[in-house]
Amino acid sequence: MKPALWALAPLVGTGVSLTDFDDWAHQRVALEDVSIHLRYAGSGPPLLLVHGNPQFSLTWRIIGPILAEKFTVIAPDNRGAGDSSLPRDGNYSATAGAADLKGVLDFLNITETYVFSHDKGAGMALALAAAHPSLVKRLGVAEYPLPGFGYEQFSGPAPYWDLYANWQLAFFSVPDAAEFFIRGREKEMLEWYFFHGSYSGVTAFAEDTVNRYATSISKPGFLRAMFGPFENSIIAADSSFFRGVLAEKPLDVPLLGLGGEASLGFLTQLAYQNISSNLEADVVPKAGHWIADENPVWVANRIAQFLAKDKSPLAAVNLSSLADRVTLTVGAFGTLANARLSGAL
Repeated sequence: MKPALWALAPLVGTGVSLTDFDDWAHQRVALEDVSIHLRYAGSGPPLLLVHGNPQFSLTWRIIGPILAEKFTVIAPDNRGAGDSSLPRDGNYSATAGAADLKGVLDFLNITETYVFSHDKGAGMALALAAAHPSLVKRLGVAEYPLPGFGYEQFSGPAPYWDLYANWQLAFFSVPDAAEFFIRGREKEMLEWYFFHGSYSGVTAFAEDTVNRYATSISKPGFLRAMFGPFENSIIAADSSFFRGVLAEKPLDVPLLGLGGEASLGFLTQLAYQNISSNLEADVVPKAGHWIADENPVWVANRIAQFLAKDKSPLAAVNLSSLADRVTLTVGAFGTLANARLSGAL
């Protein structure tokens, strides 16, 4: 499958008004069992970007500002990642992540949105679209074979495995063991992981970026949380859910499937053909698994081109009212604060 010719003429990202990701606004949404942190920028139609593991919303530090020229881009940290909190029940299933995304959108009063996702975030985004089909107008997924539709075969031991196979998926599936052997070597693990899944090596990541990821998963409990979505019981739960909702009736939502040419690119059509009845697939050139780091401008333009096909584009949303506004009045944080103020604690 050859990259589309339109990629030679970028649609976005050529202006001078790009906002540095570190300057984006922050927001925290207190849900029932977790506190979700997110970044946002832009003033167009809503576009939710969902990261995977072992990353957090920093994944979108290049793609996000490009897309924010045309969209209101919302980039949450998944539960147990970045600056979001750890769920008390340790539930890192795709459906739990999807419920968090729904909670964030409800808080923002967004009833219909575009979504693009990567890695484990693709499972959450697909679960969101399956559970709330009217909420997701167009959906992009990248670099993730879905449990129940190929993940188990992809992650299971095979005779051809060597150091460059994806053995880490099986290793991470027993989180207690993975945490025991990696604790204290988070950066070394990340550098190997980024190298292993890449087209161009760790040089695709700035040293500061690697350090920020390493610092993030070094916080108490966050290395264990990073392995949570890989756990055998979670994969089994995800597989059961997706088989139950997609096996007989694929998604109707227009679906863009992307994969890096040095990773899942040429398997993308096969990976998603039984998941969506309205699929277009493409290969990200000069990229491996880390498509948002190795070829972010191409990916941003491909997303924009896919969304531009919407014949009834979503209306713009305005999140400016969130500036300097106190919002943690419900959920875990608000309940605790109110209890203290009332003298209950």
